[in-house]
Amino acid sequence: MGRRSREGYAGAGPLLLAVFLLLHGCASLREERNLAPLFTSLSRAGGGVEIEALGGIVRSRRAFPGAPYDQFALRPFMIRDRTPKGDAFSHFLTPFGTSKSSGTDYSWQLLPLARYDRSVTEAGELEWTFFSLPGIYWARRADGRVLRAVFPFGGVMEDAFSFDRLVFVLFPLYARSERDGRVTYSFLFPIFALTRGETGSGWRIWPIYGTSKVYGSYERYFLLWPIFHWQRNNMWAPREKQEVKWMIFPLVGRVTRDSYHSTSILWPFFGYARDEKVDFWSFDGPWPIVRFHHDPQGDTFRERVWPLYSHFHGDGLDSTWFLWPIINVRTEVYSDMQKNGVYILPFWQSWKREEDATGRSSFHKLWPLYQVERAEGHGSMFAFPALNPLWRTPEIDEMYAWIYELYRRERYDDIIHERSWLGIYRREKDGLEDRASITGLWARRRYGPGKAITEYSLLFGLLRWRKAASGSLEWLVPAMPGPGWPLARVDPGS
Repeated sequence: MGRRSREGYAGAGPLLLAVFLLLHGCASLREERNLAPLFTSLSRAGGGVEIEALGGIVRSRRAFPGAPYDQFALRPFMIRDRTPKGDAFSHFLTPFGTSKSSGTDYSWQLLPLARYDRSVTEAGELEWTFFSLPGIYWARRADGRVLRAVFPFGGVMEDAFSFDRLVFVLFPLYARSERDGRVTYSFLFPIFALTRGETGSGWRIWPIYGTSKVYGSYERYFLLWPIFHWQRNNMWAPREKQEVKWMIFPLVGRVTRDSYHSTSILWPFFGYARDEKVDFWSFDGPWPIVRFHHDPQGDTFRERVWPLYSHFHGDGLDSTWFLWPIINVRTEVYSDMQKNGVYILPFWQSWKREEDATGRSSFHKLWPLYQVERAEGHGSMFAFPALNPLWRTPEIDEMYAWIYELYRRERYDDIIHERSWLGIYRREKDGLEDRASITGLWARRRYGPGKAITEYSLLFGLLRWRKAASGSLEWLVPAMPGPGWPLARVDPGS
């Protein structure tokens, strides 16, 4: 009997030890826990707490332990960011969906299907507008009016599609539009139309004849559309400075304005333009394959033998293409910024920028291997591999790159964030501490003056110890699932 009792106590020893460790060696909610890719709660370098689950599908970032989230992500579906002022910005089904909330203004859109805007006026009146395909419009104005439209059946719209107001019934049967003081009535659009107003007039029986006038701006006519066209534009200018255009489509067309004149033959394939006063000339033959453009006054030049070679200079841009759209070398110069880029699509993208306000920055991507980004005063980023073939699109990378990136490193001054695929390896370093871990196997924490104190955690926090610069060793209480470091970082001066 005594022997069996001793054997029972001996067999219960490991079980009692396990129960003791479970009761006294569990990491609390205020300590780091790493079970990646299932769940991770860690102290983020630079401040705040990050929780990640399911390899990166779920992510929550907070400015400090217990604070409301500054970012919540359910990738690849949605990411929501919130600023200290309370503004919120979300993007979902990237790059198609976005929403923004700032003060009393709110907007939401899912391109190209729907858009919703809401705001409160200074008088406290609510306004909102909703539009969606295949043609649903619904809006409320500050004066309480509600506008509705269902295309093509009927409705009323305001401040939409460049119109001040639009009313239609069984479109194209009837429509009434208002724009800049002109009212246009359309019947069996585009066949019959009549325009009247203080700023212009016109009428048409399409395709036989039509005229449109905006007083002090232009007057335009067509006959047997699209064959005969005539226009006079820029009517606010002196007569000799006004532009006159006519065309017998597609045979011949002519444009004159002061000393400028151009002629097109079999539009748009062949054309020539000349202005002797400013030594301007342009030639297409045939467009878009061959084009030459020379404008010394506007500092604009173009040479193109498509797709072999193309060069454009003007409006601050100097761009050269070889074997379009494969190789592009470009320089952009503006009053406060210069940017030089080389692109060999889809494999190589590279640019360097110098900006008065933000300093130097650069971006390089060797698709599909890696991408590197640096910004003076804002740090750097390196990611491997880089399977996104698009030009720099950080919102798309944030939403989808976690699926395939094996390694990512971000650095801001003394702050470093490192992450491997599924978050199995993580490193968070700043001026206070340097923390690194590999799920379940190993974790290390350095802190104190000169990072003199080092702590280690092995086997999900089962074995933990602290080592000081003096060489002294101190065993720590187990903190499973580990590593068990406190989420609040230690000030090296404390």
